[in-house]
Amino acid sequence: MATRGHKPHRSRRYVLLLAAFIAVMAAIGGRLIYLQAVAGPAYAQMAHEQRNQEMDVPARRGSIYDREGEPLAVSMEARDVYAVSRSVVDKQAAASAVAGVLGGRAQEYLSKLNKDAPFVYLARKVDVERADTLKKLDLAGIGFQEDARRVYPSNELACQVLGFVGIDDVGLSGIEKYYDTVLAGTPGKVIAEKGPHGIPIPGGVTLQEDAIDGENIVLTIDKDIQYQAHVELQAAVEKWGAKGGSVLVMEPKTGAILAMASTPSFDPNAFSTADQKAFRNRPIVDTYEPGSTIKSLTAAAVIEEKLFTPASMFVLPSTLNVGGRTIHESHPRGQVTWSLTDIVTNSSNVGAVKLGIALGEEGLYSYFSRFGLTEKTGVDFPGEASGWLPPPSQWSASSIGNIPFGQGVSVTPLQLARALGAIANGGELVTPHFLQALPDSPDKTLLWPKKRAISEETAAEMRSVLKAVVTEGTGSGAHVTGYTVAGKTGTAQKARTDGVAGYAKGKYVGSFSGFVPADDPAVLIIVTIDEPSGSIYGGTIAAPTFSRLAAYCMQHLKIPPTSATRGSIEASKAAGGPVTDESQSAGE
Repeated sequence: MATRGHKPHRSRRYVLLLAAFIAVMAAIGGRLIYLQAVAGPAYAQMAHEQRNQEMDVPARRGSIYDREGEPLAVSMEARDVYAVSRSVVDKQAAASAVAGVLGGRAQEYLSKLNKDAPFVYLARKVDVERADTLKKLDLAGIGFQEDARRVYPSNELACQVLGFVGIDDVGLSGIEKYYDTVLAGTPGKVIAEKGPHGIPIPGGVTLQEDAIDGENIVLTIDKDIQYQAHVELQAAVEKWGAKGGSVLVMEPKTGAILAMASTPSFDPNAFSTADQKAFRNRPIVDTYEPGSTIKSLTAAAVIEEKLFTPASMFVLPSTLNVGGRTIHESHPRGQVTWSLTDIVTNSSNVGAVKLGIALGEEGLYSYFSRFGLTEKTGVDFPGEASGWLPPPSQWSASSIGNIPFGQGVSVTPLQLARALGAIANGGELVTPHFLQALPDSPDKTLLWPKKRAISEETAAEMRSVLKAVVTEGTGSGAHVTGYTVAGKTGTAQKARTDGVAGYAKGKYVGSFSGFVPADDPAVLIIVTIDEPSGSIYGGTIAAPTFSRLAAYCMQHLKIPPTSATRGSIEASKAAGGPVTDESQSAGE
């Protein structure tokens, strides 16, 4: 009886153990199912990340060349120095060793080594020689990665045009920024297995995608003309104690920009230490009231409308009242009778206003629009300004009394160059541009649109008018021995920048805008001098700079002397006399 009494108890215990076993197995099975089916992909990804290291392979940035193939910006081989902090045995000693080779303070390197990060850059874009010297020290946990650093061989030359790139080789300003997608290329990628200390295992590459290097580009910039423009501008700004200035040289027939200089300048090889004000490419991003230079466009408009001819005569009082405002000349005079050519040659404000009134507000605005003063030029450069010319509906009663001679309207020097270029090239408004060729993509066609502003006949008549400015008028300082020159002086007050309407007392921009040879222009040059002292007139402070730069361009581009002036020079030589400025003017 006793034995039989224990059997049910033992049976129940077996059942409980079996149930417990089944429950444990079910739990384990469920856990396995969860780990494999549900959480499996996530754990696999974690394992992959722990075992593999993904690294970008930088693409080599394309080079920038001038129109003759001279390098303006290139990428040189360099190294990035990094550290796997937990693998560095003696961080203080390592920091001191790195500082001894690369320069800098050991404490700065030690701070990086002490960061709570598995990977840290100690230095970027180190030159290869120094990186190799450091590598020979065989410091545990210190690694090296191939890279490239951007170098500008000519330092300050064309600095605002070229711009610069950041530490990751991304264009931050200038051409480097505008054509970044062309120059940058496409980075590659490497996935490699790494050991327990984060060091890549030799031969453990599981994926490798090669980088596609960036394309080279060729600019329209002429390095020699750019240098001369830089030198002449610096000399003029220093001579006149000016705040700054700019020069641009352009082919008026094509819009190709041969040179563009601004001062102050900077070295793009060390842009991080430069004054950011020096980054401004003034001819494109700065606007100013052009003053008397605009009289060329006002005169061209009335000739195109057949209201007057260059020989049309006008009786000009000493002053003129328009909309309650009295218009004065820059130099007091009595009443005169002058032709349209005389008005431009002597830079008469009163005469320009008479031309503007004859054209009317709508007509004047229409022609200034046709000359591109109400739009951006379309230049291939970031941050272009568009100037300011309000529509006639926003003009005051006196606006027609100042806009015809360049007050109450603002432009960039490049806008002005484009407008004047239409007179120089036979009436077409071109698209200024820097890009000349993409040598790595020869099948790509570069198109720079043109549109007509005035007729060829009007352009030819205006070229004659602007030649007289140099031979007889305010632009005599712009003459170039052996060549006919056409151009216009400009002296404009600067608008106030303190929120108050009106002009800043004693602050002017003096300029000269012209082209040479006058009847078949090879170059168009705009010179602006900002806030000069001692003199304010464009004919005095800017025209001589134009003259020297234009003479250099003629020699450098091998442009033969103008036939008329060549004859006068040869006649002077035959007579045994010197070749003087006066003989050159007489020949024109």
